[in-house]
Amino acid sequence: MKGGGGVGTLLFLEVNISGLHVYSRDSSATVWKKRLSPDAEAQRYCEAGLDKDGFEVKYISDYKGFGVFSVAEHAKGDFLLQYAGEKITKNEATERMKKSTENKFFFYCYKGQDLCIDAEGVSNSICHFVNDADKTANSVMKLKVFHEKEYLCLYAMKDIQPGEEIQYNYGDKENLWWRSKNLRMMTVMILMMIHLISGRFRIAVLILYNQRSYNNYALRQRTSR
Repeated sequence: MKGGGGVGTLLFLEVNISGLHVYSRDSSATVWKKRLSPDAEAQRYCEAGLDKDGFEVKYISDYKGFGVFSVAEHAKGDFLLQYAGEKITKNEATERMKKSTENKFFFYCYKGQDLCIDAEGVSNSICHFVNDADKTANSVMKLKVFHEKEYLCLYAMKDIQPGEEIQYNYGDKENLWWRSKNLRMMTVMILMMIHLISGRFRIAVLILYNQRSYNNYALRQRTSR
């Protein structure tokens, strides 16, 4: 608490069957504000079907695509986002993957059942934009159960500052092409060829446009004579 008549913050803890809650109050205020525990906060957002504030989706590159970045401070252990989507069986997910062009399937096991969250087509949640990372991961996905319903919740593994990309380890070492050195190099080469071809196409269009402009100019000159 700050001295010298300044405004300070008081804290006290409450422990009950629903978890740990932290209360805070400015010394000049008369009302205590309740800060939920990470799990209680996760439950609130998951059951409401809402994303937590403090994040934005940004384009990174053709190779990596989009990613989720923090626009606020998040402490170690904080709940971040929910991987939302349709819950289906593993077999159904396998069939859908054969027809899908996007990799938005998160497999997990619950009560002996192999299940999956299919996030394809989800527009009101951004967790499926969070990229995979191994050594640079700053968050972890956890299976949480609230009122007998399971949710995939992302938690911070360390303090996260504004501007940092949110990343977690997908945990799949076999089916992630970017984890394979050969496939990664092949992808980079394909992207380079696409850029080269598209660059040549733009140059050809520019040459044709300039040639057409010159022909029109020459035609006008001949007509004006």
